Parts: sequence; structure tokens; C-alpha cells
Amino acid sequence: MKKLLISIGKFFGKIFNFLYKIIDIVIVVPLSKFFYFIADKLGSKNGSLDKFLNNPNTLIYLSLFFAFLIFFAVDNGVVNLTGSESTVLTKIPITVDYNEEEYVVEGIPETADIVLMGKKSGLYLAEQLVDEHKLTLDLSGYTSGTHKVKLKYNNPVKLDYKLDPSKITLVIHSKISESRTITADILNKDKLNETLVISSVKLDRDTVIIKSYKEKLEKVASVKALVDVNALNINDKPGEYKLENVKLVAYDEMGTEITNIEIVPGTVTATVTVTSPSKVVPVKVVPVGDVASGSAIGSISSNVSTVTLYGDEETLKSIDEIKVNINVDGLSKDKTYQETIEKPNGVRSMSNTNITIKVVMEKETSKEFKDIPLTFENLDTNKYRALASSASDTKVNVVVKGVKTLLDKLSSDNIRAYVDLSDLTEGEYEVPVMVTGDDVKLSYSSRTTKIKVIINKK
Repeated sequence: MKKLLISIGKFFGKIFNFLYKIIDIVIVVPLSKFFYFIADKLGSKNGSLDKFLNNPNTLIYLSLFFAFLIFFAVDNGVVNLTGSESTVLTKIPITVDYNEEEYVVEGIPETADIVLMGKKSGLYLAEQLVDEHKLTLDLSGYTSGTHKVKLKYNNPVKLDYKLDPSKITLVIHSKISESRTITADILNKDKLNETLVISSVKLDRDTVIIKSYKEKLEKVASVKALVDVNALNINDKPGEYKLENVKLVAYDEMGTEITNIEIVPGTVTATVTVTSPSKVVPVKVVPVGDVASGSAIGSISSNVSTVTLYGDEETLKSIDEIKVNINVDGLSKDKTYQETIEKPNGVRSMSNTNITIKVVMEKETSKEFKDIPLTFENLDTNKYRALASSASDTKVNVVVKGVKTLLDKLSSDNIRAYVDLSDLTEGEYEVPVMVTGDDVKLSYSSRTTKIKVIINKK
């Protein structure tokens, strides 16, 4: 009320100040000049008029008289100051009155516009009192169904008005409740220090109550607690962190947030455990390609033999080594490589990302290893079994090329010969023989390039 009175006082103060300036400029000064001019012309002929105009109170009375005339003109719309105009108050919030425990209402806009019409003075006052304008939608007495309800306006300045919209079509549903299990969803996980992982999130409750009408509750596929890493204030150290007032959100089966669902309680407290799992694995340098004829790789050395990996425990468990490929195609002399160690999928951080590799070349020799047993790999053994078409196709002779010192240390146990039966079903096939060995500096080839394999159903 005090704010309203102050605003009204300021409004009328501006009006009177405006009127005073008009009276002074339009009336007092011109009248003074006019009467003094008349007095000057008639002063010698009519002493009484001169005496009247020279009276100190004369101009005051005349000014007061004309002030009343101007006020009358303003009050009756003669002057444009109070002409009838209009203004629009946009986005005025709508307050809804209904039983929130029993019903859910859909179709209500958050705001509406008010078109005010009247004198400028009233419109000016209305704009100054924008916080006093109230729009309400009274739904007390309405039950489930579709309704068209008139919007109410308190009209604090008592002007003519129109509302947009003036009536609102809405749907009222009976509210029901269901219990749902909640899970945690971690936001901004990438903002966490690369050596840290969130190993667990424990919520202070497992279930919540969701409330809305039946059809909307049927769309809820999950309710999640949104744990924001940015709000944890982690000091880059493993530990246990507590986060209060974690927001709960309902989602449909497509992962889209469902609005206008009441969740009780609306927030939970989360206890977040941050750990720093790590694993040290060897770096294996793998030559790719064929070196120049007559040459062989004598040795491969690097400045990085192991790396420390950081990530979640499940990811680290599946990684036993990191491979770095180098291109040795046509290589005939020593060479130093500068390579990047590629970070495996799921690994957040790695102790080294660059490696220097030195390859020393020597003269090539060869050695043959006989009767290396063949194995069948990548066959669906739950459905099929494989047999070589003849006894001669169960073993192969393997030629290994490399430097003499390495060949002298090599045994047949370090050589593996196999055929790849991926995606093969029942039938007879001719498949290539593949040979590998433990030492990547050596090259391996089978004397027998293909064998026949028979695959039968079990």
C-alpha cells in the first residue's frame, strides 16, 4: 500500500509540475505582456485601468482564473494529455487455484496479455503499478473433464480492458500415485580428473512416489537422480563425497524428460565414491610389412616398455598389453621411429602417449621347422565340429626368416599354425594356413598354403 501511495503521489506531482510550466509559459507571461501593453497605451487616458493593472494581486487572480480553465479542459479531455489511448501489458503470470492433491490440470498457459484502454493518466499509472496486476484462474468446484474457464483480472486502476486469452480450454485429470525405483545418472563425467573414476553412487532412498494422471504415469520408464560432477567439489583426490538436494527427473523409454510429473520427495542425497584404479601393462612393438629382401630385423628397442593405465576396473581387467605398430615395409637399414601410443577405448588416462623405437637391421637367414600341428580357430563349437580331410592336412612345415641369433633360440613351441573358420557352417572348405610366432622380429610362412576342412553338425 505504501508503494502504491508513493507512486500515486509521484504521478500527481508530475502532472502539477507539467501544468505549472504550461500556465507560466502559455498564460502568465503572454498575459503579463498583453496587459502591460494595454496599460501603456491607455495609461494616459484611463488612470483607473492603469491602477488596476498595477495592483500586485491582479496578475495572481487572473493566473488562478486561467489555471482553473486549463484544469477544466484537461479533466474533460479537451487537451490531448488525457486523450483515450491503449497499452498492452505482456506476459502477466497466471495464478491457478485448484485442489493439487486431487487433480492434475493440463492446457493452462503460464502467462497472458492485458490490453488496457483509457486516459493517458490512467494508463501511465497502470504501467507504474505493473506488479499489482493479477490474473487468476479459479478452478474450485471443477471436476475431471474438459472445461472452458474465464480468466479473471483484478483491474487495480479500473480501466477498460481485454484479456488475451480471455477464456482457457483445459483438461482436468484425477491424480493417482505409484511407487518407482530410482537410479543415479552421472552428469559431466568428463569433467572429472582423468585419473579418477566414480566407482559407486549410493542414494539415501531406493524408491519414490510419482503422481499424475494414469496415462502420463504409464509413459514413465525410469526415474533418475541427476548427480552432477561439477557440484561435488572434488579436490582431485579419491574419497567419499556427499551431495544433497540431488534433482529427480522422470524419463520415457526414449530418454525424453516427462514434465508435469510430481515426484515425492523431489530430491535425494547421494553419496559418491571416487577411486583411482590403475594397471601397468607392457608396450609391444609390432612390425607391419615385409622388410627388404636379404634383410631381417635384428633387434627392436624403445624408451617406453610399460605404461600405467587409468580407468574403471572392468575396462582395465580386459587389457593385458598395448600394441604400437611400425611400418617396416622395404626396410633395409637401421631406423628410429617416433610414434604415438593410442589410448584404448574406455581408458581415461595413460602415463605415456609418445614412444621412441629403434630398429636395428641385420642379414637375413632362414630355418625350417617341421610337423607344426594345425589348430582350428573361431568355429562355433556349440553347433559344429571340424576335421582335416586327410592326415597330411593336420600338420605343416614352417619356414622362419630372420637373423641367425634369433633363429637359434627359436623352438617349435614358439610357433603357431592355424586356420580361421569364422562364419563357416556345415560343408567342405579349402582354407588358407596362417602362421604366427612369439617373436615379432621374425617372419613365418607355411610350406602348405591351403588345406581342406570338413565341417559337420554336432
